[in-house]
Amino acid sequence: MSNQNDLDDQLYILLASMKEYREAIADDNRRLEAFYSQVASGVLDKAEKSLKETNKQALGALKNRIQELDKATNRLNWQFIAIYSSAFVVLVMVFFLAIFLYVPSKDEIDERRANMSVLKKYPLQIQEYDGKTLVRIMTKKDCYSFEPNNIKEKTYDWCQIDPKKY
Repeated sequence: MSNQNDLDDQLYILLASMKEYREAIADDNRRLEAFYSQVASGVLDKAEKSLKETNKQALGALKNRIQELDKATNRLNWQFIAIYSSAFVVLVMVFFLAIFLYVPSKDEIDERRANMSVLKKYPLQIQEYDGKTLVRIMTKKDCYSFEPNNIKEKTYDWCQIDPKKY
């Protein structure tokens, strides 16, 4: 029976040591979990901080680039506005200048129409030569001046037309 008691004592010692080992293992597991959670939270915190810092730097750089792009866009817009508006003003000025220089006044148009209606009564010989319009007239002796008599050198530039058909 002493064998049995020794065996029971050994089993009891073995069970007690197993219980201690289990408690030690459970304690080690708790400490490992706490260590892993501290390490993980520290790594996450550091990663989060570095990401926030990187984001701040990237946002600052982007804001600078956006401001530069806005300035360039504004300059470009003002340049286009200035160029197109000045071109438009020049075009309008050229148009009005052409109207004033090349379009005769209403009085002059009416006078030309009256002259043409008088000339259409006669079968005139009209030719163009060297960019000038020529009309056949009688002779120089049949030319008249409408200037007053007190002028010494009168210009006799009104001549009688030759209405004959040739």
